[in-house]
Amino acid sequence: MYDDIIVLTDENGADIRFALLDVVPYEGDDYAVLLPADEDAEMFTILRADPDPADPEDYLFCGIDEQEIIDAVFAMFQERHPELFGESPAD
Repeated sequence: MYDDIIVLTDENGADIRFALLDVVPYEGDDYAVLLPADEDAEMFTILRADPDPADPEDYLFCGIDEQEIIDAVFAMFQERHPELFGESPAD
């Protein structure tokens, strides 16, 4: 279904596959919007996406504690992808 699949390791050492839906720039940082790839999940995950110094084509993902950033990034994601929410793209 999704082309960009990444594998992240959780705090227990378990690998979890995510679809990378978009990278949204917000206030000087990039934020990855992810969806679990192996489930029928509708819960999005948003992580800060820092450039990997070892590989500039890749990211290092960091959790976000500030709810206002999560809300703002998700709102921007919704505006960029209305088709994922049953809406037609604005012309």
